Amino acid sequence: MQSRTRKLIGAVLAVSLLAAAAAAFGGCSSDAGGDTPADEGTPKPGGALVFPLPGEPVSIEPLNAQDASGLQVAHQVFQGLTKWVRNDDGVLVTEPDIAVSWESADAQTWVFHLREDVTFQPPVSRAVTAQDFLDSWTRVTDPENQSYVAYILAPIEGLDDRGYQTDPEQGLTGVTVVDDQTLQVTLRYPFADFPATLGHPVAAVTPVDYIDEVGAKVFARAPVGTGAYAVQSWRHKEEIRLVKNPTYWDAEQPGWVDAVQLPIYDDVDAMWEDFQAGRLDCSQVPVEQLPAATASPGAAGDGRTAGSWPAAAVYLVGINMTDPTLGASLDLRKALSQSAAAQAVVDEVGLGVDEVAGGYVPPGIPGYKDAQNPYPYDPEGAAAVVTTMGGAPTLNYWYDVSDDHRRIGETLAAGWAGAGLKVKPSGYEWGTFLEKLSRGDKGSGSQLFRIAWIADYPSMDAFLYPLFQSDQSPTGSYTFYSNAGVDELLQKARATMDAQQRQNLYAQAEKLILTDMPALPLYSYRYHRVVGPRLHGFAVDPMGTTDMRSVWIE
Repeated sequence: MQSRTRKLIGAVLAVSLLAAAAAAFGGCSSDAGGDTPADEGTPKPGGALVFPLPGEPVSIEPLNAQDASGLQVAHQVFQGLTKWVRNDDGVLVTEPDIAVSWESADAQTWVFHLREDVTFQPPVSRAVTAQDFLDSWTRVTDPENQSYVAYILAPIEGLDDRGYQTDPEQGLTGVTVVDDQTLQVTLRYPFADFPATLGHPVAAVTPVDYIDEVGAKVFARAPVGTGAYAVQSWRHKEEIRLVKNPTYWDAEQPGWVDAVQLPIYDDVDAMWEDFQAGRLDCSQVPVEQLPAATASPGAAGDGRTAGSWPAAAVYLVGINMTDPTLGASLDLRKALSQSAAAQAVVDEVGLGVDEVAGGYVPPGIPGYKDAQNPYPYDPEGAAAVVTTMGGAPTLNYWYDVSDDHRRIGETLAAGWAGAGLKVKPSGYEWGTFLEKLSRGDKGSGSQLFRIAWIADYPSMDAFLYPLFQSDQSPTGSYTFYSNAGVDELLQKARATMDAQQRQNLYAQAEKLILTDMPALPLYSYRYHRVVGPRLHGFAVDPMGTTDMRSVWIE
């Protein structure tokens, strides 16, 4: 369902969380639902929020919003048929947004019913109709526009795996405008979690007639959506400013603050310095500052608090299932899992900010189940398995060169050595690393390797299908894993409309994959933030986004 290009970028982004986003602020309890800063008092309207962005966005409009900064802005400005809402348990669920409801009898043909009171922000200021969604998605999936995130719409009939129209002259054949408030979407295959994918900004509605009038470049600098906040200005590499949308349709949650200032930072050190000086309302924390910063936030009476939330991202050790040594020996894979020192990796390399994973799906995702791994940490048990095997040959562990990945590899190798397993870590430049992994079934020598994954939408499918389905695993996880039983369960889950039944099927598939152990689950990432005394109602959802409508300023 996803293009190989985006999968690789997903891995890059997930890895960066360790050093930048996830390793931001520790010292809070880390329950599955997330630990939110203390929030007392009644919300008050008005004021300007100062919210830092961790880098210059690639884009802030649906066509190409893809990085953390761009997605953060796009989620405030644009809306789609559905939205993601973090519930009281910290789980990111899919709810209606511009669509009031939807239905499907077979998970393949979907009918969405739109609200009648939604308008585009000024200067467009006209009603949104179903035709606008067709026009928006047609623009995103037009091969000439080279959208980097179009693959999220790839399930729609008439698109290829990259999310591009197979015949641009025919257009987006799987989408039909029934009337102004009704949109019918036909998919290439049954996919019950399709509404969840539509919470991504790439599926948001845009005024394509206005884009044609002012030009794509002008629109990219000052895009117009339907959200609670509108773009006032974007000074590249300096800041983005948002203001409250005076014509926003959702009277129940219009947003408390009048404006949002989003200064852009190249590094966490500068962000942390500005926060300490009182110029920001929240911040990440440099890794070297963690011990001091986490000791007692707010001890000086400055009102600072800290929060920790699960991220939809995992760090794994992949196993090349075509390798004659590892692929043929479940006992060896079991011993590797039982002696993988995940807690030591979290404590020694990540300074305790993440949490050991019990499976491939992290907390915060609907259907998540803890302790799925049938071979949990048990170094003595692993040593017994190795003894029974009569020992094991030296194995290779590959990673892309960085200090964190090197230290993770060395920590894992030490743990494996304690169980009698000899593993040699080796680092490669990113391009070489990927090229070598891609030849895993052609005698390239890949055996063990690090891989990380960020989901694009909140679903178990977003982890299990692209990583472990037989046709996807050669480029999704580089494990070349194949199991007909897993494929059948995943296909059945995709076609199951009942959410609980669907999640149970995905959990069964996850358990079966873990029993085969084509990848060792190491840890799930967490987002950590320190929050200033003015800011209330702050939270980070598993996709790394803060809903600006929920926060308020003292």
